[in-house]
Amino acid sequence: MVQIAAPPRPRPLVRLIAARPLLSFFVLSFVPSFAYELVFIFVLDLPLVPWMFAAPFIGPFAAAFIVTAAADGRAGVRGLLRDLVRWRVGLRWYAVAAIGLPAVLMLCALPFSGGPGAFRPDPGALGEWAVAFVLVLVVGGPLGEEPGWRNFATPRLQERFGPVAGSLVLGVVWGLWHMPLFLVEGYNHAGGDLAATVLPYLVFLGFTTAIAFLFTWLYNRSDGSGPVAIVAHTFCNVSLLPVLFPGVENDLRYEVVQVAAFAVVAVVLIAATRGRLGRRG
Repeated sequence: MVQIAAPPRPRPLVRLIAARPLLSFFVLSFVPSFAYELVFIFVLDLPLVPWMFAAPFIGPFAAAFIVTAAADGRAGVRGLLRDLVRWRVGLRWYAVAAIGLPAVLMLCALPFSGGPGAFRPDPGALGEWAVAFVLVLVVGGPLGEEPGWRNFATPRLQERFGPVAGSLVLGVVWGLWHMPLFLVEGYNHAGGDLAATVLPYLVFLGFTTAIAFLFTWLYNRSDGSGPVAIVAHTFCNVSLLPVLFPGVENDLRYEVVQVAAFAVVAVVLIAATRGRLGRRG
């Protein structure tokens, strides 16, 4: 009788990750990033730019691939890579990411600009904005974060909790992941002490939570396109205010209005899709 050797059993750590993929992803997203950021902020006292560019890559980006490899093997990793380069999904979804989303952000500036009559585009600021857009795209977070938040976590959270609750969970987690950066004075209006940091951070947390529903809808409607999510994230991070409303400052009041606006967008999307946020099946 010919005996066939049993395939080798996965290592205990791999089995643990495969058994709890979402929990493992969140742990691997937070722990390396937090450790890296805290060392650079408190020990080495280095500026966020350019040193923080690695945090998303050793966090959500690496976690997405590590957990996918443990849970789904090589086939899963190939599928994740396909999603990350799936750019042929229809121009309308890029239009939502590159025109619709910024349009909402710019509408939020109207209360502080004196009304539509104060709209005075400054073409001279466009070149500087384009350079900032490319820098933020590459080193400012979108390329490192989105493979984790959208391409790994979104489908799994939807499967477990449904589109609405899954988006809510991810929006909160997305905001919590940025917490150490608010220890740096000036980051998203953070102050020099705890009291002056709490309010800006809560506003930021509200923003990531509110806009997560739009990102889930975009993810579902674009068949999980990584490029669409990355473009949308970049337009969130690079303000068009200097180009379209040169006299309006990107202050905390403006960000509060953004939270309210995207909360309305979230409610409209939930109602219009009957809670499915574009998810099929």
